[in-house]
Amino acid sequence: MAGESAPDFTTKKLLTRDAVTLSGQQGKLVFLTFWASWCPPCRKELPILENVQRKLGTERAVVYAVSFKETDETAVRRWARDSALQLTLLQDDSGQVARKYDIHSIPHLFIIGRDGKILKVHTGYGPGSIDELVADINAALQSAALPVSAAPSAAQ
Repeated sequence: MAGESAPDFTTKKLLTRDAVTLSGQQGKLVFLTFWASWCPPCRKELPILENVQRKLGTERAVVYAVSFKETDETAVRRWARDSALQLTLLQDDSGQVARKYDIHSIPHLFIIGRDGKILKVHTGYGPGSIDELVADINAALQSAALPVSAAPSAAQ
């Protein structure tokens, strides 16, 4: 999928139910991850992405975290509120967004360039995942001509 146009979608924010369209973010870097509250590796990845969102701000980048195969929406909403993440949590009740991206396992992250093309795909989580993710975030920032100093370090 890297190099291809990211499939467009419209869904709702998990907490506010406001509509979100991927194509509405053209001109920004988009970090699109599929996650679940019951997934320990996902919970390791989300703080890294949260740091990216905090450092870059919503004018330059957006982090979308799509809820994947969650069975208890109330628990997910509670977890989202308690974690106070600044990244945008998205619903995918029907699974339509996951199908567009052919998601079968999580975490699954797409780094989408300002032109709407997929720059990098990360599947799963293991030794070295954080370092690889940070390197790919730095590369995406450089390709977007954004200050590299805004990128997170692996220690954060």
